[in-house]
Amino acid sequence: MKRITFFLTVSLALCLSGEMAFAQHGHGAGGAMAGPGMHGDSGMHGDSGMHGNANTPGTANSNGAGPKSASSQLSGNQHLDTALTKALGNLVPPGGLETACQGYSNLGRCISAIHVAHNRKLDFFCLRRAMTGEALPSTDTTPCSATQTNLKLGPAIQTLDPNADPKVEATKGGKQANTDINSANHSQT
Repeated sequence: MKRITFFLTVSLALCLSGEMAFAQHGHGAGGAMAGPGMHGDSGMHGDSGMHGNANTPGTANSNGAGPKSASSQLSGNQHLDTALTKALGNLVPPGGLETACQGYSNLGRCISAIHVAHNRKLDFFCLRRAMTGEALPSTDTTPCSATQTNLKLGPAIQTLDPNADPKVEATKGGKQANTDINSANHSQT
């Protein structure tokens, strides 16, 4: 009887410690987009996007293989591309959203960057270069001072616009991106 009690106690302790460790590590779309509460990229506490089902931007694709890049989300969902293009209006960079979002790991980051570039009057492709390392398009003749790449949104803003408050600007862009993405998702249903 003592052995059974001991084994049950040890088993219970192992199960509970495993659940606690599991709960301490973030789950979802590779720590990607997290909706209005936001967790992730922007150099603040978010990268604007959403957790959700396999068809939600920034989450695992339908076969569960992990998050899809921003440009693959758009190329795989023409309705989303069209709805976001409509929501963004004249903010859409030359070449369209699919081209503009190349290099971004998720859609929220790309749409946030589009808003920040517009809000701060920054060259979007220079901001994209700072964030993703993607080359500037040959048609973009604006000088780009981004020497560092693969930065989060906040540090990228600080690099290109030292007078900006990167946390405020990243938060603002993230909220605008959430609104656009949510609006685009609702228009598809």
